Amino acid sequence: MLLKIWSKFSKSEFSRNVSSQILGTAVAQALPFLATPLLTRLFTEDDFATYTSFFAVASIFGVAAGGKYHLALVLPKEEKDANKIFVLSVYLTILYAIAIALFLPLFHSFFPENLSSVLYYVPLYVLFFGIWSAYINVSIRHKTFKTNAIAKVLQAIGYIVTAIGLGFSKIWLYGLVIAKISGICISWLFLSKKSRTRFSLVPFRSLKSVAKTYIDYPKFGIWPAFLNTISLQALVLILTKYYTTDDLGYFGLTLMVLSAPLALIGASYKDVFYQKIAALMNEKRHHEALAFFRKSALALIIMGIPICLVLYLFGEPLFGFVFGEKWERSGLFASILAFSFVVKLVASPLSSIFNATNTLRTASKWQVLYFISTFATLIICASFLKFSVEKLLFVYVVHECILYGIYLVLQYKTLKDSKVI
Repeated sequence: MLLKIWSKFSKSEFSRNVSSQILGTAVAQALPFLATPLLTRLFTEDDFATYTSFFAVASIFGVAAGGKYHLALVLPKEEKDANKIFVLSVYLTILYAIAIALFLPLFHSFFPENLSSVLYYVPLYVLFFGIWSAYINVSIRHKTFKTNAIAKVLQAIGYIVTAIGLGFSKIWLYGLVIAKISGICISWLFLSKKSRTRFSLVPFRSLKSVAKTYIDYPKFGIWPAFLNTISLQALVLILTKYYTTDDLGYFGLTLMVLSAPLALIGASYKDVFYQKIAALMNEKRHHEALAFFRKSALALIIMGIPICLVLYLFGEPLFGFVFGEKWERSGLFASILAFSFVVKLVASPLSSIFNATNTLRTASKWQVLYFISTFATLIICASFLKFSVEKLLFVYVVHECILYGIYLVLQYKTLKDSKVI
């Protein structure tokens, strides 16, 4: 019986798409992970601290790239409308990157001295990331998940080759930062070559109709995502301000390693889940959508628990063995964060429910709650109570489990109450 069920599942289009995404992302995550033991020996704690701070700032600014219109690319029934959304997203990304380049230097004094100079790379990252995101969502619309998978692998290879080259040569500052930008640029160029959709210059006025139809994406998507990204980077920002550069560097490696399984399982699942759940809702197959949501949540829990246990039980010695003894502290951080990892792994991929059901207002309310509670908790613990890093992380884990538990309940309730998009 179990073999029959597995055989049926493995032959379905959804399972093939998930397999393609997971395989591609597995390779894309495995390559940097395999290279990290070398990178930890080529770069110092300060280098990892700089990269971690840069990526936190770049991620925050990156959420508004394209006005979030790229997330609507899977929804239009007509291909011509999807093409207009794609062009609109690229236009807005370019304008936004230029605006960041012009105005971000005015605020360098608000950032730590060791970070201010690397901020000049932020507009370049945002530009490539925004265009890359548009192409990724075009690929999701056309169900070319193998192309997505290859693009992610190329991004990883570009990052690794650049980082190792700069690490050995020592000819350029911020080697990890430049490697990150190089990787995403290579991936974008590959996607643009393989995509059925071609960018072409069209008048802004011809894009007004789709901009108005999907106005909820920038209107209700940017600020919640902006707040969410700041919240996700809250630990980095707090560690940058209140703790030592070494602690930030150690946490940077922890974050890099924990991001690998989150991207492998979570991000891969999210892309295919979004396409599938949107199709079910478009076809008004409401009960099937609910069943699919429950099965997806259970599958993510089953995949996350073994990783959580390994990190919790063996994090410190494992990091010391793989990355070098000086990085054992990163393993200690990973063991503390293990349980928050599981709740994020389950709730984050399923959050595309709000996009598929066009109920971004519900998501935005949770994002505001998450933002306020995260910063209030961390600032009180770091600034007023003067907690050690370890204590701060314990409090953070409790907070994450509660807030993401609420998020998961909201996702299910939103889907249950939504009959049509």
